[in-house]
Amino acid sequence: MNLLKNRESGQVMVTVLILLALGSLLVIPNLNLSSSGLKYHQLIECRTVNSYSADSGLEYVLCEIYNTPGAYTETPLEENFEINGRTVYVTANYTGGGVYHITSKAVGGSCGSTTIESYVNLGAGVFSWAIAGKDDVTISNAVVNSIPDPPGEEGNIHSNGTMSLGGPTMIHGDASAAGMISGWEGKVTGIVTEYGPVVGFPGDYSELYKVMAQEGGTHPGNLVISDSQTLGPLYIDGNLTIKPNVRVTLEGTIYVTGTIDVQQGVFDGVHNIVAVGDIQLSGGGLESEGIPVFTSSTGDIRLVGTLIYAVVYSPNGSVEIVNLGFLYGAIGGKTVNINNATIYWAAELSGREDLPGGELQTISYSYK
Repeated sequence: MNLLKNRESGQVMVTVLILLALGSLLVIPNLNLSSSGLKYHQLIECRTVNSYSADSGLEYVLCEIYNTPGAYTETPLEENFEINGRTVYVTANYTGGGVYHITSKAVGGSCGSTTIESYVNLGAGVFSWAIAGKDDVTISNAVVNSIPDPPGEEGNIHSNGTMSLGGPTMIHGDASAAGMISGWEGKVTGIVTEYGPVVGFPGDYSELYKVMAQEGGTHPGNLVISDSQTLGPLYIDGNLTIKPNVRVTLEGTIYVTGTIDVQQGVFDGVHNIVAVGDIQLSGGGLESEGIPVFTSSTGDIRLVGTLIYAVVYSPNGSVEIVNLGFLYGAIGGKTVNINNATIYWAAELSGREDLPGGELQTISYSYK
């Protein structure tokens, strides 16, 4: 009987020893695996924080460029700051043609660095109304419509002040104002909203257009064009006058420090035109398949008897349109006064990145 018990005890001992041996073989690899897993997850977390930090730096640069588009055309943006325990180095260099090269590098956390590189094209935005006024809008004897595909009634108009509709006017769309709208009965096919919210108006980004125009050279003093020719990009340090029966084909952005006066002449092309002072077109007009931006940054715009394919914008002055044969695009100004005109909002403006009120368009985006 004792011999049987001793034999059983020996078998138990052998089993225990075998289990201990197997346990040691299993525990050590499991510990190594757990350690490797922990280090891997710590590395992933570190690199994720780096990526988030670098992305935050990129968003900061985009905001800076959007708010002050002309500030970094000659002097690159170079800054560094702390985000999420990382040092972030950001740069923005203007490469020409409205394009900026941006880098954002996040360093720290014992896992190296993460760099985001991007090229962006700065736009001046989107007009969502056929006619929009910062202060007041007056429309008489006019038709406002749209040419979307398929056809619809999106010739919407807005005023941050009051609005007056007179004569045989017809608005094929909505009419909204922060103040009162008078004379709208029977003249608006869409929704009429009085005493609504004030809408924020964008800047004109004329400083960026200035730099783009200077890329083609500078013309000192006034420029008078008497013969049909190509023009641009060009910075004109003076006034621009287009004589009758002259066609000016735009090959780049035009920036004029003075005024623009066109008498029976025609601009032709997709490039933007900016004048610091007043702009007046009598007869002729602006023909384009691309609907450029036609801006007076501090003056007024007056169009008489013309044909216009453009976004007409005077953020600090008035836009006056009289006996206009046709405008395809959009209109915006501090005040807008239209008498005897046909206005079509261009549906192709929706989503464009190069019109007032738009966004930055990303050309490329990569991690390193």
